[in-house]
Amino acid sequence: MHSHTQPPADMSVTFGGGMWIWQSAELLASANEIANLMTASAAAQITDLYLYTPPGGYNLDDAAGPGNFLQGIENMIDYNQAVSTNERFVGLQADIEPQDQGVYTTFHNGIPDEALSNVSGSGDWQSTQALDREMLMRSWLTIHQTASDLLHGQGLQLSAAMPFWTETYYGSPVQVNFPSSTDTRQSVMKYMMPLLDEYIVMSYNTDPANAANRVKAQATYASTLPVGKRPRVYAAMEISPGVGETVSYGDTSGKNSKSIVLRDRARIQEILGRHEAFAGVAIHYWTTWRDMPE
Repeated sequence: MHSHTQPPADMSVTFGGGMWIWQSAELLASANEIANLMTASAAAQITDLYLYTPPGGYNLDDAAGPGNFLQGIENMIDYNQAVSTNERFVGLQADIEPQDQGVYTTFHNGIPDEALSNVSGSGDWQSTQALDREMLMRSWLTIHQTASDLLHGQGLQLSAAMPFWTETYYGSPVQVNFPSSTDTRQSVMKYMMPLLDEYIVMSYNTDPANAANRVKAQATYASTLPVGKRPRVYAAMEISPGVGETVSYGDTSGKNSKSIVLRDRARIQEILGRHEAFAGVAIHYWTTWRDMPE
């Protein structure tokens, strides 16, 4: 991640671009691959690299809590202190998604807030479905708050990949009282934004108008926050195969090429560029970009 600043209004805006890298160990072991990445990044105006560093995923409602995730931040801080300036990370990107997956069913997928049950015994974790989601949202915010405090205390940034649907989940925003039940009830996005330096919306859709629409609420709201209290908001594009037609450029007929991705990226930037907080588009992910037809 590199910082992105808005130039004065009379200058043309230059947007940043992110690239996720999953095969980090293989990449770093090869001077040729590193050179290839740098050349390709410059050609595609990629300014930020998101380098995956194992271990893997963490679950917010795990009895063990987020200890492993926070230890990873401490490890990065220790690493930064041990290396020269040009070898340091500028921050950490979290990708902690709250929706139900596998044995974790406390979000209650497919149900808008107002339709969650308040009947005692309806919950999987708390006493009701509504409390399940409420406490999960508080946990989701708390882990980002803790990470934000840790990183900002060291002059480092917190970025996060975020689901696009928080403002329109089956027609309603996902809301929460945070940090406690006596606090204002508002969209979880509105509580999340001030914690982050970068808010990357996983807006994956091969129609640039649809992709931009998934970022509109986030870019609009962030732009109302004071500079210094708002994150840079990014859209994102999925290009890897096996994800699904209309979701990934790698799966969609007539879309599987670098030139089309870059054309559509420019369109997304054109649509969202009037929002001050909008900073650019991130691409998922490096090896599929490397191997994508021109």
